[in-house]
Amino acid sequence: MSLSSKSAEIQRLIEMFETEASKFHNIQFHTFHITQEGTNIDRRFAPQNHAIMLWQYYGAIEGKGDIDQLVSDLEDSDFQWGMRGSVLSLFGVIEGDACKLFVRMACRAGSLFSGDDAWNIGSRVVSELQATEKERNPSAKPTAVLNDNPLAMWLNFLLYHLSLSNPGREHACRIEPDPFTLSLLALERLANDQSVGKVDRSTRKLKDLRFKVAFSFPGEKRRYVSRVVDALRDPLGTDSVFYDHDYQAQLARPNCDTLLQRIYREQSDLIVVFLCAEYAHKQWCGLEWRAVRDVIKSKDDERVMFVRFDDTKVDGVFSIDGYIDAESFTAQQVADFILTRVAELGEGG
Repeated sequence: MSLSSKSAEIQRLIEMFETEASKFHNIQFHTFHITQEGTNIDRRFAPQNHAIMLWQYYGAIEGKGDIDQLVSDLEDSDFQWGMRGSVLSLFGVIEGDACKLFVRMACRAGSLFSGDDAWNIGSRVVSELQATEKERNPSAKPTAVLNDNPLAMWLNFLLYHLSLSNPGREHACRIEPDPFTLSLLALERLANDQSVGKVDRSTRKLKDLRFKVAFSFPGEKRRYVSRVVDALRDPLGTDSVFYDHDYQAQLARPNCDTLLQRIYREQSDLIVVFLCAEYAHKQWCGLEWRAVRDVIKSKDDERVMFVRFDDTKVDGVFSIDGYIDAESFTAQQVADFILTRVAELGEGG
């Protein structure tokens, strides 16, 4: 059964994880690599914890000796903890007072996926290992194992989601944000894309696009911003809204900061900036904000629109600057305000 046919269940899970994320549970998600030489685990786990194998790279099978060793390892393995003799294993550990609750909810979320989905999710890292081995020895048969337990599938999907939304962060030992919040964001991706493999919404080159609206915001406000974006897609049309999730492949390159600054300064009619405490302190937001300030300096301030979540001081924003209060208006209402501004800019052009 496809994910598109499970929209009602996805929505129920979104509501469940939203409730728990709002409680700020003391809970953490860690990953640990284990090799034949040892592990990067160097501490004790919290009393409430749950560990599970996510995937393993067994190694290259090249001849009869390797096949015999594989058979022997299969016979001697305790599959609760994976396959004996693997070159590299990745384990996930959930720790904290709400550990049992999260595990139950994550198992339900992991049940959304088919076997093919599980492979698509887990193969991102494993396939890179296999490709490297094939380059080294084309005649070898790199062998990998993925855990299809629903909990493992969900944790693998959270890492997959991070690899798309925050490349590199999925390789950290401690995974941020907390697993309830991360699950909420990942479910919203599922609800939006209705597919594990769908990443970018556009195949056109970024340098050739002219956006009617571009969004600048911290990741902590992605849930709200994504709803605003969804409300704008139909009225504004394809490739009219710059939202980073829609252009992941094209943003995955060196000097991404200069590419983003060019999009804000030169390729967007209206720049909507979501101001808050997180925006004031995030490095990437700071890079985007430099481009926005340059637009204001050029007396193109009609191209800038502020949406505020709180009263945190942001350098370059003053008390005389107008804004939309995100705490007072829904995402749909903010989208309507943006459409009004887009129309005004169109009339002016």
